[in-house]
Amino acid sequence: MIGMDYRTLIREKRKEKGLSQERLAKLVQVSQPFIAEIESGRKKPSVDVLMRICAVLDISLFGSGEP
Repeated sequence: MIGMDYRTLIREKRKEKGLSQERLAKLVQVSQPFIAEIESGRKKPSVDVLMRICAVLDISLFGSGEP
């Protein structure tokens, strides 16, 4: 994930899984506007929120296949 724009990756993975921003927000326990701001680059998620997003979307932070 480090070599790729995380905003694009989050948006692409969310869409691949058929999740709306609202559904992802509920699963990650943040607001839908916050997900929109992350995807647009207006906000950066905390490490905790980023880890929760990665877990829901099956994204590896380390490239090993493990979230």
